[in-house]
Amino acid sequence: MPEEIEKKLSKPDSKAGRLQRHCLNLLAEHRRDGAIPTSGRFLFYELVSRGVVPKDHYRDETGNKKSRTPAQDVADASWHLRRKARIVPMDWIVDETRDLDSWQYAPSVGKYVEDTLPFARIDLWEDAAPPLIICESRSLAGVLRRIARDYLCPIAATNGQVGGFLHTTVGPLIEGGGGTRRVLYFGDLDLSGGHIEENTRNELSEYGELDWQRLAITHVQVREHDLVPVMKTDRRFRAPKKFPAVETEALRQREIQRILTERLDAELPESLPVVLEREEQQRVAVRERLD
Repeated sequence: MPEEIEKKLSKPDSKAGRLQRHCLNLLAEHRRDGAIPTSGRFLFYELVSRGVVPKDHYRDETGNKKSRTPAQDVADASWHLRRKARIVPMDWIVDETRDLDSWQYAPSVGKYVEDTLPFARIDLWEDAAPPLIICESRSLAGVLRRIARDYLCPIAATNGQVGGFLHTTVGPLIEGGGGTRRVLYFGDLDLSGGHIEENTRNELSEYGELDWQRLAITHVQVREHDLVPVMKTDRRFRAPKKFPAVETEALRQREIQRILTERLDAELPESLPVVLEREEQQRVAVRERLD
């Protein structure tokens, strides 16, 4: 590691220093893989899978839980790298739990059309409704949103079991699409995750026929990637019970992105590069008319 970066990190033999270096190396991997931006949740789960931090709690010599959690330490380490040391850009890690609405405008309609021309897209799906991508968690939707945008696919995060959002926002999209709607689902493999998926599918089935496909995480993926389930406490029972669980993030961000990209490529009527080339040709033609 370059000396100028080492100077900005905590001492290498300290707990904070070790974790900062692990986070920095992991972010560098994400950048090489083309998996930036990422989320704090993915960084945390990948560090857990590598044995860098425990998933739930630190424990003292007697086995009692400590108040400080591993997730807090990972958040502090990534904040140090971005804000205090300024080694990596702030936008390498996105926060899917907060939103900002901002509106574009221009001095004239003509200038507005000119400014937005680079973002104009043409249909990729030959008049058919594109697949709808649904994720159980917001962090997962966040790292898939760029792919969904490139392929012009709507994407939504349920953030657990929900009703109103499905009926007011997602349902009308299915109802207005016509025909059977393809749904690509990403969710955890556990009792609670199964209930969330079942609820989502049942609620949306009221709006049209669904071709529902769970892309991740599946039992086959757990076997292929040798993923180890963790015991998750389900507090919906009067006496909380523990069940084995494999969370989607355990697959690693790049693998999840690969799974979605390959599926969309397989379903596209025409390859994405070909359509994008035609799209750019049309932009150039419109730009010449504006000039």
